[in-house]
Amino acid sequence: MTPNYILIVGQGRSGTNWLLDILDASTTTHCRNEPNELETSLLAQLPAPTVKRSLDNNFGKQWDRSMSSAALKMSGRDRIDNTNKFYLYQGIFQWVGISLFSKKWLRLLASSVMPQLNQPDWLIPWWFANSQALKEASTVLKLNQAPAWADWVLNNRPNTIVIHIVRHPGGFLNSWQKRYLKVNDTDEVKKANAKRLKQIADIDPYWAKLFGDIEAMEVDESELWYWRYASETIHAAGNHKPNYIRIIYEDLVSDTLKISKQIYQKCNLPWTKEIETSIFNSTSNSNVIASAWRKHLNTQQIALVERVVSDSPMSQWWQDISPQTAGVVSYNHEF
Repeated sequence: MTPNYILIVGQGRSGTNWLLDILDASTTTHCRNEPNELETSLLAQLPAPTVKRSLDNNFGKQWDRSMSSAALKMSGRDRIDNTNKFYLYQGIFQWVGISLFSKKWLRLLASSVMPQLNQPDWLIPWWFANSQALKEASTVLKLNQAPAWADWVLNNRPNTIVIHIVRHPGGFLNSWQKRYLKVNDTDEVKKANAKRLKQIADIDPYWAKLFGDIEAMEVDESELWYWRYASETIHAAGNHKPNYIRIIYEDLVSDTLKISKQIYQKCNLPWTKEIETSIFNSTSNSNVIASAWRKHLNTQQIALVERVVSDSPMSQWWQDISPQTAGVVSYNHEF
């Protein structure tokens, strides 16, 4: 049986983690944080999700099998300290499990009697959760940089909700520089970005023409071009489909509770006062973070953002991208 699952997709540094936290506030969700990054996950055996390409006829069966497996597992990457899930047993076993699963050294110690805990992800033990109840939970999978998979799901699994969050390219670039590029070798990132863009260009002449000379791009430009490719690919697949939710990060910042409630309604998740309080408490510094890029990007970087996005449909999502309307902020979301 294919599980009831929801996908969160988008680029890193765009609010995907926050969306996962918002949905994890529900007692009826089982949230997974990028299980495709785990070598033992069946998702890791699928064709890479970063570039859209033709998939063989077996992909659907492989995908459904991967979803069924992911819905019954957890890993150290997941949120495993929410004690109110309806499928978790109450009492001492639950508390022991939460302490055990959330600490790597304890898992390694316990793996002598539970060998599965020595794996990157593991089947949730029978004594920690009711297996039948777990199958009835809404599994939420956050998948970053996965436009190929999001495109396939939107076109082939109409009952699966795909939540696509997109951040202003200036905000994305600023956060990516500070949180990713700062701790990685710039030359290696540039090489990896160029390789990825060349793969796209080899498959699709439309993007090859837009990219131009990939080798001449600096690392910031190559990252922004992939941001545009991934965001446009997902939106093109989901636009006007009832199972697609596009969220603008800045909208979520400015009206977190309203949009969160709309997401819950769309996903058929119950909304309670406890959930509202939990989500409200997650918004403390969001407005500051959302607008920080305006102070930190230089003139050349702002011009780069405008150039990369100027002829994209996404330019209408943020009016302040256009030089003629600089300083005017207007965001939108769609359900």
